[in-house]
Amino acid sequence: MLAVIVVLGLYGATVQRGLVNYDDPWLIEDNTLLASGKLGALAPIWFDASPDTRVMLGSEYLPVRDVSVLLDHVAWGRHYGAFHATNVMLYALAIVAWFAALCAFGFERRVVGLAVLIWAIHPAHAESVAWLSERKGVLGALFAGLAVLGYARFRRGDRGAWLGLAAVAAIAAVWSKAPSAFAVAAVGALELWAPATRANMRRVVGGLGVLAVVVAAAFVPVLWVASLMRVVVEDAPAPAGWGAMVTGVHGFYLQLTAAVMPNAVSYPIASVGPSVGQIVLGVVGLTAALAAVCMPARGRWCPPAAVRAGAALWLVSWFPVSRIVLPVRGVVVADRYLMFMSLGAALAVAAGLLWLPASRLRTGLVVALLAALGLRAFDAQDTWRDDLSLWRRAVMSNPADSSSWSSYAEALAKAGHAELAEAAVQEGLAIQRGPRLVLRAALQALDRGDQALGRQLMREAADGGDFRAMANLATLERRDGRLDDALAWARKSVANAPQYAHGQRTLGEIAAELGLDAEALAALDRAHRLQPTNAPVRLARARVLAKLGRRDEARADLSAIVDDSRVGAEARALLRAL
Repeated sequence: MLAVIVVLGLYGATVQRGLVNYDDPWLIEDNTLLASGKLGALAPIWFDASPDTRVMLGSEYLPVRDVSVLLDHVAWGRHYGAFHATNVMLYALAIVAWFAALCAFGFERRVVGLAVLIWAIHPAHAESVAWLSERKGVLGALFAGLAVLGYARFRRGDRGAWLGLAAVAAIAAVWSKAPSAFAVAAVGALELWAPATRANMRRVVGGLGVLAVVVAAAFVPVLWVASLMRVVVEDAPAPAGWGAMVTGVHGFYLQLTAAVMPNAVSYPIASVGPSVGQIVLGVVGLTAALAAVCMPARGRWCPPAAVRAGAALWLVSWFPVSRIVLPVRGVVVADRYLMFMSLGAALAVAAGLLWLPASRLRTGLVVALLAALGLRAFDAQDTWRDDLSLWRRAVMSNPADSSSWSSYAEALAKAGHAELAEAAVQEGLAIQRGPRLVLRAALQALDRGDQALGRQLMREAADGGDFRAMANLATLERRDGRLDDALAWARKSVANAPQYAHGQRTLGEIAAELGLDAEALAALDRAHRLQPTNAPVRLARARVLAKLGRRDEARADLSAIVDDSRVGAEARALLRAL
């Protein structure tokens, strides 16, 4: 109860907030599938594996997450504060579920209570609770907790319906967030150290078998889509070698668990690799965790069951984010990946604190720890207040992250601080000249009217591999009459990012101008599938369709956009001509 009350107090302020410009626009605000608020969206959410649909859903197969966002749109429309309230309530329910699950396994109630309180207020969880696009994290935590609870109740002899709950919740956990599969798999590790008496081994073997089958089956479409969309890849770039990254990432998560660094969406390890200290800490911590799980009791070495179980939960939850196999492309470390690891750490810490014999010392340490974590959590959730707060913290945390500098400059410009935005771009470029930040500098130069510098910077960003810069450079070349160069850059843009709607539209318009009607129509069809409500795309497509003699299809496109403020007049004129 205390954990839930504290969480409501910590995150209550989020219900007055809106979106941030970090995934929220594409998932929530501009997502034509989910924001439609129509139950007809359920079919593509569950059954459409085409790249165009998947890219609208984050290039993932997470139907439970997507349905929850759709239902929020049905219930609340554009009142995003209510979406935040949903996040907070799901997190509170996850706290209750995990408390009940660990108690059902027979761990001492005082230890579980303190562990769940520590876990609930850990500052790393602010990313999952205060960021709407991480809805999948709190959903995964809730359903994984229910799956573990159902199995724990079944193993001790309760009705078979508990195993049914465990199976359904396990599937929902995986289809909320993929790493949740490993939190469910941790029941096998918890089984080794659970103090509660098993009803019989038949229930244990049967229950574990059922969970293994359903989790594996649920994981198949998730992994398939992630591989198809190249979310997880074997050759994901990393700033250091494999061994250094695996041990360094482990050391980083130990630091993050200890709350010794301000929380942010970007950390130096992602740009420059792990420090020597992080590698050493990772090796020492990994050795200690393996010893806690594997070494049999001997002499004075007799860790409490809760410590062993916590270490096991830590290791199992660390594996999918360890970069040992199939690392996520573009994400090296993140606060949200600590969700289940921190529960294992909290269980071990709580057992250690309550093992101390001196009551005053124990009470003092508990109060000090909770106060420190609470203050850090309040600071962490405040980072998600708005775009400026989010990206200011990011560049302070990791000055070598040029993408964060670009987002920070964008947030400054959006807030009306154009001079500060330009200064931020120059400061970032002096540290790391990344393509996305160079693109931001190019756009600023073009806005100032400096066409020569803007074109030079845009070409640098395009040569650096930024697909947005390629499309923008194509537009500049087209404007200057260099249509062949424009076509080449537009083709490069869509080759690098086939699901980039603006790139497809740019290619379609340039190809149409060159008389390449088949290529133009293919590109504009793709752009329309990616952005069905984009009026300029439909206008461009209607022109090509009309040229090809497909007048009925052209009229359908034009009729849908005649009232659009941007292209309505052109659409009406073309419709009259047809």
